[in-house]
Amino acid sequence: MTSATARGQGTFADPDAWHRPAAYWFWHEPPDPALIRRQVHEMYDAGIRSFQIQARLSYPREGYLDEDFLTACRLAVDTASGLGMVVGLYDDYNWQSGHAAGRAVSGHDELRERHLFWIRLAPGSRAGEVSGIRSATQSLGRVAMEWHYEGGNVAWTDWRCEYVVAGGVERDAASVQVDGRAQGCRVTLEDTAPADAEVVVFVSARCATSRLVNPMDPVAVDRFIAAGYEPFARALGDHFGSTVAYLFFDQPHAVFYDWAERTGQQRSAIPYHHSLGDALRKELADDLPRALTALLGGADTEARSLRTRFYDHFSRHAQETFLGRVRDWCHGHGLLVSGHEVLGHVGGWNLDTAFSHWDLRVNFGLDHFGVDGYRDLTAVDAQDAVDQLSPVFGDSVARHHGRSGTLVEQYFLTPPPGGTPWSGHWGLSLRELRATAMTHHLRGMRQMIFHGFYQTHGHGHDHESLANPRFDFPPGINFEPWFTGHHARFALESARVSEFLEPVRPRTHVAVLYPLRTVWSEGQCARQASELGQWAAGLSSAGVPFLLIDERDLAAAEARDGALRIGDRSFRALVLPATTTLRSSRTMDTLRDLLAAGVPVVASGPKPEVYEYGPQTAGTDWARLGASVTSLDTVPAAAELPGLFPAPAQELSVRAPSDSVPSDSALRVRAGTDGRGALRVALFATAGTGTEATVDLPPGDWIVEDWEPATGQRQTIGTASSTLTVALADQEVRLLRLHAAADAPGTGASGPAHVPSRFEGSSMTAATVLDSGWHLELPQEAHTSPGTSRPIAVTAGWEQQGLDTFAGIADYVREIPASGIPRHLELPAVAGAVEVLVDGMSVAAAGWPPYRFILPGRPSPGAERCELRVRVAPPAANRYYAGTGLRAGPEPCGLLAPPVLADAATESAMTNDDSESHHA
Repeated sequence: MTSATARGQGTFADPDAWHRPAAYWFWHEPPDPALIRRQVHEMYDAGIRSFQIQARLSYPREGYLDEDFLTACRLAVDTASGLGMVVGLYDDYNWQSGHAAGRAVSGHDELRERHLFWIRLAPGSRAGEVSGIRSATQSLGRVAMEWHYEGGNVAWTDWRCEYVVAGGVERDAASVQVDGRAQGCRVTLEDTAPADAEVVVFVSARCATSRLVNPMDPVAVDRFIAAGYEPFARALGDHFGSTVAYLFFDQPHAVFYDWAERTGQQRSAIPYHHSLGDALRKELADDLPRALTALLGGADTEARSLRTRFYDHFSRHAQETFLGRVRDWCHGHGLLVSGHEVLGHVGGWNLDTAFSHWDLRVNFGLDHFGVDGYRDLTAVDAQDAVDQLSPVFGDSVARHHGRSGTLVEQYFLTPPPGGTPWSGHWGLSLRELRATAMTHHLRGMRQMIFHGFYQTHGHGHDHESLANPRFDFPPGINFEPWFTGHHARFALESARVSEFLEPVRPRTHVAVLYPLRTVWSEGQCARQASELGQWAAGLSSAGVPFLLIDERDLAAAEARDGALRIGDRSFRALVLPATTTLRSSRTMDTLRDLLAAGVPVVASGPKPEVYEYGPQTAGTDWARLGASVTSLDTVPAAAELPGLFPAPAQELSVRAPSDSVPSDSALRVRAGTDGRGALRVALFATAGTGTEATVDLPPGDWIVEDWEPATGQRQTIGTASSTLTVALADQEVRLLRLHAAADAPGTGASGPAHVPSRFEGSSMTAATVLDSGWHLELPQEAHTSPGTSRPIAVTAGWEQQGLDTFAGIADYVREIPASGIPRHLELPAVAGAVEVLVDGMSVAAAGWPPYRFILPGRPSPGAERCELRVRVAPPAANRYYAGTGLRAGPEPCGLLAPPVLADAATESAMTNDDSESHHA
């Protein structure tokens, strides 16, 4: 079963539901039928053609999966089916798969999560304890504790001694007396331990109040599936495999726990079950005692190797126990599998950008390539409106498994300066959302799943994060004023970009090794975390195309003709970011073969010195590679990377003007070949003032096709050879497909080697700055006198003019002289999406720059003047944060600079300081 079996036959002009944006549909209370139908249609009309129903913490936990909930789900799916939409089955209550709102462990206390703790006894000591156990959930506040734990409190039971290791030798666990308590335990050695050896006692306990199952227990996972999945199968089963196409798991993991006496490299208790213990004894045999103590630390080669071996077996057991059972159930019910694990790199480039206070090695071993082997549709999450590693990593693991592209669950968490954590981002603009989506598309995203579409917009009488839906990862996109009138255009453009990129096999000059075994041996926050991030950010900024690869890729790689070839992927260089630990000498042999074939191998930071398996000769083997390896102490600056990894001659490449390094803040690029051998180039400008890209072409003449994402139209615009320059205005997206001229003889196409911006035109000779005479018309709910208006300045937003709590749609209105010819209107600065109307007739709308509009000639025959109306739909921040203390002050709304008007025949790039402009 593959993702292709579920996707439709979309086209560039009319993309299918798998490329159009999707949404989490947050349910905060049992919905009524009318609301369900209305909101499904609202999603459809806004261009969202796929959703997942997600019951949030404000939804009554006892109502999750009851008859009313499932009946409501059925109505939602039936409605979606009638519209040809796709539904994903979100697999739990709130996020974090593995509890079914506590239904999985209700009446089955033995299946609650169990963890392994350890107590280090100094030489000569005979007793110690585990105390002060702290759940990671505590950082989320009261409502989260009540979600995870019955009564909101953590209590432990069924303490057991699992292992006793003294001086690297295992001793009889029965020789330890365990005095268990709800908040910890005390252990006492009952025999005589070696006086000169540290003794490490490993004890396990079951969390008596946790609603989460033990993810390492196959019986517990089966129970979770029965309690959490089977009700959906009974209610929606006839839609499975059609409208309900896939199941989505979201961060399945046991809770992370720390405690007062914990020391060593391992920073969280380890989920445990006797089946894991049996597997470890089988795989590690006599090495198990030393491997257990190596978890706590040790910088010597043996300790690092044993630590790596432990996590190798741990991660495989965890994946098969949990994800393997989820996959089998889904495939048995005709569903594809998607979802994502906890990603330490979410929101940035470094591997430890997020969750650095947890030890994510206990979450499937941080083996993202391994996890993806259990999915049919790759998925990641992404935080905030920033460029980041997630879509690149998602696309990389998908291509490792013969797929391409990734779903990206997009949420917003980090507030602006002065904001309060968890208060989210009601200030999200459509421009910001679109820029984020386009960046993700060009980094490897197929479809954005927005987090989320809200059932309600919460309430104003309290401001508690998570409990009040208003502050549960806002924004609720459908409660943004710009959503209804403007989101559909963005959604269609996003889908067309995705369809355009779907068949592209991207250029991949550089392979960056994901140093999984170094993560296992050194810890997730060691140097490789930042080193990989610096490489990824630098290569992205420099426009050097790359993918992440896994050591399993190297095992299947070929080296020939100066390239590293892995399946249909080809690379001209390999980067090892602070990679200290490799699987075995076989990987070193592969590096030697690459160097012999002329493939550069570049290593930064610490170098390989540990093997997981085999004799510990890694340091010596690495030294034998000698000067043929490019060995660096640190990651080079982005400006140096094109010189380190030059684009292969006579191959497709994209660069900024004058061979300078493309600034990461100026240009996003994705380019490659499609299944017919044509070249595809996608460009997105984010410079603020526009930019230009130079496309270096393989030898020959190329027919250039322009694919317009806003309209879905395609047209041939000429031919090019050698190079093609493309001008882009700020926020402009260009999609170009080039095919060999020999493929289309007799087209008569000619020139241009330059593709102008769609917004270019002749120089301005005259312009009118509309800096006065404006009134602002407000809706009834924002004004004490309905139908009245107020004078308004257009040099600053309305939040600075007495409307600091208003964040709805409002109209800027003034008269302008009528004209017999079309004119251009430009809005230099806007906080919001806009619609322009002349004498009540809608002219055009825009949710992102450039805000340029062509106004018609005289709309009313004989009229000397006409009404110009600029309708602004801002973000909702000032409505929802007013009076909460969650923001330092109001956010901009409305027109922030005077509009400019000029004749269409003479004007395109309008500026307020032009010598011939005048004021009106």
